[in-house]
Amino acid sequence: MKKLLLLTISCLALLNCYAIDIDYSNNGKLAAGIRLGASLYPSFDAEIDVEYRPFRFLGAHAGLLLIMPINRRNDIVKELPVIGKTKREITKYKDASYGTAVRVGLQFTTPAVMLSKGEMGLSFRLSPGILMPFPTNKRIKTITTRYETTYSEEYNIEFEDSYQEEEYHDNSGAKFCYWYGRAELVLEYEENWEFTLGYTYSNFDLYGGARNINIAGTKIVVADKKPMQNFMLGLTYKF
Repeated sequence: MKKLLLLTISCLALLNCYAIDIDYSNNGKLAAGIRLGASLYPSFDAEIDVEYRPFRFLGAHAGLLLIMPINRRNDIVKELPVIGKTKREITKYKDASYGTAVRVGLQFTTPAVMLSKGEMGLSFRLSPGILMPFPTNKRIKTITTRYETTYSEEYNIEFEDSYQEEEYHDNSGAKFCYWYGRAELVLEYEENWEFTLGYTYSNFDLYGGARNINIAGTKIVVADKKPMQNFMLGLTYKF
């Protein structure tokens, strides 16, 4: 993280020394955009973002993040130990991971280097902030199968019956807030459009909402905690 911050500060200083600001007639304070990303964890995500820029190089943003894990079945214990005549099975492994979160942060943007006069410019943007998943604590559903043995005196035979029911298990004590840092190259086109290529580093725990769930003495999450590293593409429209 220290190396990333040093690199970011160096890039900001370099661009500020040599950049030329683009004189757009539309320097709107409001913007909205979408970012599509892929994490090394791995997962896909999409973010719908609203930005407020009271100054040309300083602003803030808030976004809704939608997360979809990719084939993480091995991160979750699906079949739990059989205790007596009771068997439990987790129906959906994705229920243990976060699917939605809110991202809020600041934006620091350098002046733009002109690529085409009055039409295109390239700038660098740094966005530190916090990420809050919801719901904070996840709920896991299991299918519980219970077996019962009955004896028939008429036929002098033992019968084994089974029946199923749904059970819900709630997590507690999950972390509600994580930090992140995002660095982006911003290609400004004409007056309204921005195309971005970015990288995000965060201590966000994909399974943080289910790590404390214990079913029949078994922790259901077996995946290690890993920082989330995302590469993304974005499109923003300035009003």
